[in-house]
Amino acid sequence: MNFALGLLSESGNVISRLQGYETAAEQVADKDYWSSVGIISLTGILVVFLILAILIFFFWLLGMLFKTIDKKRAAKKAAAVEAKPVAPAAVAVTAEAEEEFDDEEEIVAVISAAVAAFAEADGTSYRIRSIEKRGDSRSRSAWNLAGINGNMQKF
Repeated sequence: MNFALGLLSESGNVISRLQGYETAAEQVADKDYWSSVGIISLTGILVVFLILAILIFFFWLLGMLFKTIDKKRAAKKAAAVEAKPVAPAAVAVTAEAEEEFDDEEEIVAVISAAVAAFAEADGTSYRIRSIEKRGDSRSRSAWNLAGINGNMQKF
């Protein structure tokens, strides 16, 4: 800031000199007028870009801070998942789930095993009454259809 004030006060009080012209012709004819205008414009542009650079650095620094916080949270979550004991039935279900099932009896068995593993973890018991294939042949989910309906309404 002192640099800018020093430039403006080099040849006397620049601002009062700029405002002291009586006619526009006198103002345009003065060589010092255009150098003063240039100095003031350059100072304004430099201040704007300096503040812009400071803001960019600040947001970059915030981004780096949030990335490190997210990495620490992910590491804690991964450590908590690794420390948690896994039931043997759940391991068997995940190994079977990766295979491709063509037979409906195998699919029913896997669903039953998953429900049993879930119930064993809670200490409760569940009974599977029926497993039915979804009757409608919609190719879109309910959320997708709601979005389409919302976009198709009149304004």
